[in-house]
Amino acid sequence: MANRLLVEGALPRPPPGVPAHPRLEIRRFVADIRQFSLYVQALQAFYDRDRTNVASHWQIGGIHGQPYVDWDGTPSGGRGYCVHRTELFPTWHRPYVVLFEQEVQRIARQIAATYTYDRPIWDGAAASLRQPYWGWDNLATVVPPDQVILSPTVQIMRPNSPALVSVPNPFLTYTYPPGANSVFIPPFNGWPRTSRYPDGAGNSQPALLRSALQAEAQQIVNNTQRLFSLTTWNTFTLGSGATTGLEGIHDTVHVRTGGGGNMSSVPVAAFDPIFYLHHAQVDRVIDQWYRRHRVWTPNAANLLPFRRTQAAYWQSPAIIDNNAVFNYSYDIINSTQSASSEGAAVDEPTTATDSVALEWSVRVQCKEYEVGGSFSVYIFIANEVPPNHAEWLLHPTFAGTFDVFANPNPEQCENCSAHADDIVKGFVHINSKFLERSKQSSVEPDVVVPYLKQHLSWAANGEVVELKKFPSLEVTVLCTPLDLPAGADYPLEGQPKIYPDITRGRVGGEHAA
Repeated sequence: MANRLLVEGALPRPPPGVPAHPRLEIRRFVADIRQFSLYVQALQAFYDRDRTNVASHWQIGGIHGQPYVDWDGTPSGGRGYCVHRTELFPTWHRPYVVLFEQEVQRIARQIAATYTYDRPIWDGAAASLRQPYWGWDNLATVVPPDQVILSPTVQIMRPNSPALVSVPNPFLTYTYPPGANSVFIPPFNGWPRTSRYPDGAGNSQPALLRSALQAEAQQIVNNTQRLFSLTTWNTFTLGSGATTGLEGIHDTVHVRTGGGGNMSSVPVAAFDPIFYLHHAQVDRVIDQWYRRHRVWTPNAANLLPFRRTQAAYWQSPAIIDNNAVFNYSYDIINSTQSASSEGAAVDEPTTATDSVALEWSVRVQCKEYEVGGSFSVYIFIANEVPPNHAEWLLHPTFAGTFDVFANPNPEQCENCSAHADDIVKGFVHINSKFLERSKQSSVEPDVVVPYLKQHLSWAANGEVVELKKFPSLEVTVLCTPLDLPAGADYPLEGQPKIYPDITRGRVGGEHAA
């Protein structure tokens, strides 16, 4: 039997007691010319590996969805390895990113060995190279640098000379092997490379990506901060009574990054190199949350197709310690918030009593696959939806979105089929936008409720979905008391109170009892 590729992490491993090298935030990473130079060259070499190689970008990208084939001898029944909408979502993606990381770093070490100057320094840079993460939990880094989303070329140091030279930027796109994209769903089967906010020909439009992320930045940051108030694994992963879970935040970043391109389509998302920056950040949030709460899933299902040994697969309880198990840590120099500031910003809640803030939220819930792919529900503090769809994100009445990263062909995926009728939910916290638009200074119910009855609207889009064709959609307003005890870092979420009359009777509103 042929040896199978194991998920082991970067090499060499440090001596006992020595911390693993850190993954760096992408802005800090691109400023390190040696690591950046090695990574850029290694990523391109990774792309160039033959598509029949299980360690190629083509095959590793395909683990996440199409072409729904067995990877490296692990049976999938032709229906993939998906774990979305389950408690294994966080843990399954950990060895997945490690697999990508170890292969890129393996190539980087080989490239470092070819440098004809400063060889020990290059060897050290390669040994410490880890997959960078995209720190979307910080307003300063929620938009990736130009080296990831805009620049057609980047400057690096080559092995034969320290002079900077320009090379094509592999962060922008991945070109599929000739003819390989024929296995994809439309329109991806007609485009030769990955794209973000594609035009009609499949070319990326980075200005649209930048503006979308800027529009959603505060929501993404606030929702990520709220995760630290949750204390159980399932609420952290899937959400609570008034807080969007990690997977929901992850969905928003996918949908806003893709804009109809790869990142917003489950079957082809992992071919875009930004996928691994995104999921390294998802993993970083998992690491931070675990360090605070010391809670992990006991589910010991195999995380297919990621092998621990030739005879066994990784399981969630075995991968808690990313430092010791997979040989990476997270930098603290660019840690986005202190513990106290993480807990403080909850959409700027307005204090109603000494230690309790009232937080108003719009809960959106629906069936994940009813629209036929990824979609968003936009919330506006306005008496009607703005007429120009292209301006929704930037409209002054825009309050936020509920985003679903959904497989357009769930019947092709075993896990998606199993969850076909599940209801997904998320929350748009509206205190700040309410105060801005209403010119009120109070968020007490007698002020908020009558205003929202007249000034709350919503719309759904895949392109643009007629709400009457979206019968499972239910938009509801609720108010949650957030208790912040003296000295506490994070608020305690109280029992939400639903105000059904605000949306009842409207298409997509509170369903009649």
